[in-house]
Formats: sequence, C-alpha cells, structure tokens
Amino acid sequence: MKRIAVSTVAVASILLGASVASAQNAGVKSIVEEVNAANKIAQTSQKTIDGVVDATDKLIVEYKGVLKTNAGLRAYNAQQRRVITKQEEEISKIKASIGQIDEIKRQITPLMLDMIDDLEEFIASDIPFLKDERDDRIAMLRETMDSPNVGDPERFRIVLEAYKTEVQYGRSLYAYEAPLKDGRSVNFVRLGRVGFYYQTKDGLETAAWDRASNSWQKLGAEFTAPIKQLIRIAQKRTQTDIVILPVAAPSRGK
Repeated sequence: MKRIAVSTVAVASILLGASVASAQNAGVKSIVEEVNAANKIAQTSQKTIDGVVDATDKLIVEYKGVLKTNAGLRAYNAQQRRVITKQEEEISKIKASIGQIDEIKRQITPLMLDMIDDLEEFIASDIPFLKDERDDRIAMLRETMDSPNVGDPERFRIVLEAYKTEVQYGRSLYAYEAPLKDGRSVNFVRLGRVGFYYQTKDGLETAAWDRASNSWQKLGAEFTAPIKQLIRIAQKRTQTDIVILPVAAPSRGK
C-alpha cells in the first residue's frame, strides 16, 4: 500500500510537472508572440518617427532658406527705399526746374536778340572783310528768330555758331577775290584781325585798311612784294615764310 501510495504520488508529481511545463510553454509562447507584436509595432513606430524626423529636417532646411531669403529681401528693400528716396528728391528738383522753364524762355529770347545786335555792331566796326557774307549771316539770324518753325534751343545754337565763326576769323589767314566799291576786282588778304590788305591784279596798287580813318590807305612800292607773297601764302601757293607788313597800332583805349 505504501508503494502504491508512493507510486501514485510520483505519477501525480509527474503529471503535475507536465501540466506546469505545458502551462509554462504556453505562457512563454504568449509572451514571445506579444514581444514580436510589440517589436513590429516598435518598428512601425520607428519608421514613422524616422519619417517625421526627415520631414522635420527638411522643414528646418527650408525654414533656414526662407530666413536667408527674407534677410536678402530686407536688405534689397532697404536699398530700394534709399533709391526711391533719391528718385523722389530728383523728381522734386525736376519739377522745380520745369516750373522755371517759362521764366527761362522769357529771358532767353531777349538775350539772343541782344547777342545778334552786339554781333551786328561788332561787324560794322570791324575791318570790312567778307562784308556781304557776314551781313547776310546777321540777316539770317534775324529771320531765324522770327521763324515759328525753329525752337529756342536751335536758335541759340545758330547764334553761337555765328559767334564761333567770327572768332575763327581772328585766327586765320585768308585770301579771296572781290570787287572794290569802284568795281575793280582785286585780291584781298586778311591776317586774322591784325591786318587787311588788297592788291590789284597787275600789282600796281596795294593798300591796307586803316582802322583810325576807317578807310583804305595806299602803300608804297616797298610793300608790293610782301603783300603779293602774303596772298600766295594764304592761297597755299607757296610755303609759309616771314613777311614784313605794315600794321596799324591799336587806338588808345580800344
């Protein structure tokens, strides 16, 4: 009976151990399955987190780019504001200048008329070379001033050109053929505004313009050759050379 009891206890222990082991295996399997499921969830979560991190990094890079662009735009806008301020100042100056145009136009016309009068007076008192040409130029200036088809800028340019031409006369040596008042054709030669002479074609008469008397004064035979030489030099028919000429002394006070 004792053996049977022991055997029964042993069998019971074995059966109980087997039941416990089976229960333990089932528990371990459940735990493993739960761990695997948790790992899958963790992996999925990690992928989500990685995606969020990548998206965040991209947003940060874009944000930094936007900040840099905004800084550049602020600097550009500040510079453009300075430019606009300068432009507004220039516009104000231009408007002020435009407001003065009418006044300037009212003043420029009398100025040009005075310039023409002064030039005409100067020509009348100057040595009488190319007299018709210079008088015609004065007449042309007056016609230009009265022409409705010519603007003030063009009128002023033409007046200045006439002044420039007169200035050039004083710096040049020029010879030309023209008639005297008595109808005789002679060779005139002008040395700037220092001397003005004529000589007949046959060389028998040579004269110089005298400012004091405002008339021609005949020269002696000693000046026949020098004046002829001066004419040839002015006509570029011979090389430049030293020529002794009669030159009237300027009047005192002029």
